[in-house]
Amino acid sequence: MATLSDGKKKVVISAESEEESIENTVAQYPVQSGNLVTDHTQRASIGWTVEGKIYGKNHSEINNSWQQLISWQYNGNRIFWSGAITHGDVILTNITKTYDEGGFKNAIKVVLEFKEAHIVSTSFVKVQHVGPVKPTPPPSPPQTWVTVRPGNTYWGWWRQYGTPIQTLRNWNHWPDRFIPVGARARVK
Repeated sequence: MATLSDGKKKVVISAESEEESIENTVAQYPVQSGNLVTDHTQRASIGWTVEGKIYGKNHSEINNSWQQLISWQYNGNRIFWSGAITHGDVILTNITKTYDEGGFKNAIKVVLEFKEAHIVSTSFVKVQHVGPVKPTPPPSPPQTWVTVRPGNTYWGWWRQYGTPIQTLRNWNHWPDRFIPVGARARVK
């Protein structure tokens, strides 16, 4: 007797034969002489085929076990197989039931095929959406202020500090011909 289980439910199968196959994918291009052939192969999968019978007191009990197999296959559940070959983390890829020899009153013949489920751990971290994010404004450059002396003009400050004349007018709000002597003026 062998069992399939997902940790909560289990199906008992009278396994008549179990087969394990391991398949590699081999590169289809030439391998240069002296290179390792193992550099050009990759493990594709490990698979198992089990033939046997599901027994029950009546056809309803047998059908419940069959429906459980269908559910595991459809949902892609990882299950544990324990028979002559034992393996955890397998997925049912194909299930077949047959009623040859006229069928049985208390059993159905089944063929189950499994593939190994590779479970990997990654460093992926799920990012939570926190809504729109306002961009941080660039740091404002340091301001330069001077005390107005006789003869100061916007044009002179532009030549000395490189600040455009219109910007100087916007900051200081004085007419070009009447810049007050002794006032503080922003020039940069």
